[in-house]
Amino acid sequence: MAKSRRANAVVFGFDFQVNAAIVLMIENIEDLKSLRLEGNYEDIEIELENNQYILAQAKAVERSSSDFRNVRKNLEKSLISLSEGNQKVDAQRLILITNSPNPLNEEASRSIFWGDAHREFLSLPESSQELIRRYLDNINQPLDTDKFMIQILPFETDNDIERYKVVKRVVDDFIGDLNLNIPGLGKKLLSIWHEEVFENGTKKDAAIQLKKKDLIWPIMVVATDVGYCDNSFADIFDSSAYDEIVRQYRETIESCCERCEFFIKVLCDYNTYQTTKKPSEKCLDFVMNKWRDYLLEFELDGMDEEIQKGLIQIILYRIVRNRIVIQNIKKGVKL
Repeated sequence: MAKSRRANAVVFGFDFQVNAAIVLMIENIEDLKSLRLEGNYEDIEIELENNQYILAQAKAVERSSSDFRNVRKNLEKSLISLSEGNQKVDAQRLILITNSPNPLNEEASRSIFWGDAHREFLSLPESSQELIRRYLDNINQPLDTDKFMIQILPFETDNDIERYKVVKRVVDDFIGDLNLNIPGLGKKLLSIWHEEVFENGTKKDAAIQLKKKDLIWPIMVVATDVGYCDNSFADIFDSSAYDEIVRQYRETIESCCERCEFFIKVLCDYNTYQTTKKPSEKCLDFVMNKWRDYLLEFELDGMDEEIQKGLIQIILYRIVRNRIVIQNIKKGVKL
């Protein structure tokens, strides 16, 4: 039984570490260069574009709201590890990220750590600062307290809704900042990131990192999925016909949208296209009126004319529309 509990604690701890990495990644996405779980320097390593690092020690407690027996031991271990990491790289920030709302196990600071708190060293009560200094006094080359932060990520219980509620909120807020209005995107994106960050942490070679483009690409894939038919297009396109064309010709659609020369041709044609419509209506007007110009780009012999029309319109719409979406995403994360 004791062995089983220890195993559960290890799994819980790694789950927390993965989610903590996702939160830190999002909080630093604009300046992020790469992310590594279980790296050479720390539990979580974020390399920034300026070649500095954010190093984080992830400490999880299964019954975080009531069990404070080992939080000071976690603090001591984190300070030792972060101090060592700080000697190896140029660290911009050194973080103890934990799910304990009482990470110092003292009354003086307990009230300031509720929720998803971010507390820099100098924002802590004097007694808390003194507690941390005492641990640092026993370290040969202690970290710079100006770089040190304690961050709280609420994460508890076996109920997924409760356990991941703050992480989900952070992801949803991030999607909102990118102005992406796609139902279910947050849930799907978090699932993808869970898998990718977890897998990264299992790689023995610490040089294997997740680059910013690796982390952002899933957003572009989901956001530009041909399976999504936005309202402006749906108003003029029968949804059942759309679904059927996508089902039968998804491979053709994906292939055309990924062909660089075809992509460039469509965008050049779009940029020179003259219309009396409003700028917001230009995309749809182009798709509806210019689809015949691309008939020779496809081998559509024997295909019903309405299917031909629908297929080409979907491809054109996806290329032109996604250009804006991708540009907005890249701008939002400074990719």
